Amino acid sequence: MNPIAPDRTDPEPTLPTADTPLDALASADFTGRLVEIARRWQHPRPEEAARAAGIAFTDTVACAIAGLSDPGVAAFVRATGHAPFAADSPVADHARATGLAAHALDYDDVDDATISHPSAAMVPALLAVGADRRASGADIVTAFHRGLVVGRLLGAALGVRSHYEDGWHTTSTLGTVAAAAAVGSVLGLDENGMRAALGIAGSLAQGSRQNFGTMTKPLHAGAAAHSAVLAASLAEQGFTADDQLLEGPLGFIALHRGQSSAPPVTDADIATPFLNVKLYPCCYYTHAAADAVSELREDLVTDAVDPTSIASLRVTVQPGGLAPLIHPQPSDGTQAKFSMEYVAAAMLFDGAVTLASFEPASVARPALQELLATVTKAEAEVPPVGPAGWTAGYAVVVATLADGRTFSRRVDRPRGHATRPVDDATLRAKFDDCLTAAGVPLTGTNGEATADGSALFDALVTIADQRSVSDVAQHITTVLADRPDQEAAQ
Repeated sequence: MNPIAPDRTDPEPTLPTADTPLDALASADFTGRLVEIARRWQHPRPEEAARAAGIAFTDTVACAIAGLSDPGVAAFVRATGHAPFAADSPVADHARATGLAAHALDYDDVDDATISHPSAAMVPALLAVGADRRASGADIVTAFHRGLVVGRLLGAALGVRSHYEDGWHTTSTLGTVAAAAAVGSVLGLDENGMRAALGIAGSLAQGSRQNFGTMTKPLHAGAAAHSAVLAASLAEQGFTADDQLLEGPLGFIALHRGQSSAPPVTDADIATPFLNVKLYPCCYYTHAAADAVSELREDLVTDAVDPTSIASLRVTVQPGGLAPLIHPQPSDGTQAKFSMEYVAAAMLFDGAVTLASFEPASVARPALQELLATVTKAEAEVPPVGPAGWTAGYAVVVATLADGRTFSRRVDRPRGHATRPVDDATLRAKFDDCLTAAGVPLTGTNGEATADGSALFDALVTIADQRSVSDVAQHITTVLADRPDQEAAQ
């Protein structure tokens, strides 16, 4: 089966140029353009695309395994009877549970172009459908990148920055449509079927940022995966939707489009294969600051200054860089993931931000809470330290000591950013950390790495070369069977 082979009788669908106005992206039959991309587009750099997809699938599966022990995931399993990675569940329910787990710890990847977590919706949907249909790894990788492009073009058309600032959770709004395009690619939908899938998905898309810092936030990713599978599966059976649901006068773009302008869209924005891999399990908008505080802490230690003795810590980021960080005084680990104050204080206090940083006991430490009270934050168009002409994201941290001395650091792109892709060693370290958090043994009695964990890592990193996604799913099942307590996975 090769449902995603391009139809060579028609011209290849093209991406926008650097001069393409945003309004043109929502021109007549915008849906038709996305349909062609979802059905026939091939990434122009296939080796990079395969590597990027391997990273995304490895990272997302690791995050979902770590999320198995999350209280929200456990509650979902009790309420619905559907567990992450449960092949005996209906495909859409399988995707929803795995999507919830993938986003539960806020450790999954991020896309700058859509201000979203695309893999948390797409990877669970593609794994569930791919295993069910015995799609090849190459099919899945092509579908994944088609979904990314569809999501990015849709985000550009509606003005993703203001859409996000208006309160929409893009992981769910854009993610539902993008994942539906990806699933439709695997199912081999024809033109009418793909158009219907996008139309159905556009009506199912939802998600409010008011729920950031609650168990419902990761449910958005699961809901996007579920709705994507449902939309594409219904379309495969002839279910209908309006032909121009996305760009019509009462459609998705009209309802969701923000009022402010957005930066111009370029080929590089749309077609870049890599995503930002998180190296801290918290909101990505804290990561540049976390890296900067880490470097600043090293400076303080080198200068024989106790990092916890500072008088104040000021964090300054780009305009809009504080939008999701809505919990200045977090009362639990979930809120702490969306607190610039907490992440900066934890890095300064502990020298690291890990999964353990968001345990209730860690958040409640009195000494850490005292340090948190010294942290303030602000947004500024011009960075207070370093080059002033930078127009993208940045974080500047300035620590002031009791004697008036100051220390500062600036980071523009955190480690793991798409422009700084992780290597296998860094990815494996995160993978192992996630599996350990879920109780999966990584070493045997002889102290050597277990074959099961290594086999899963290798299969995911090289997913483009896998004969069948069902083989990858079997590796996941084998690894989860190694957990001593499987209550959350039943």
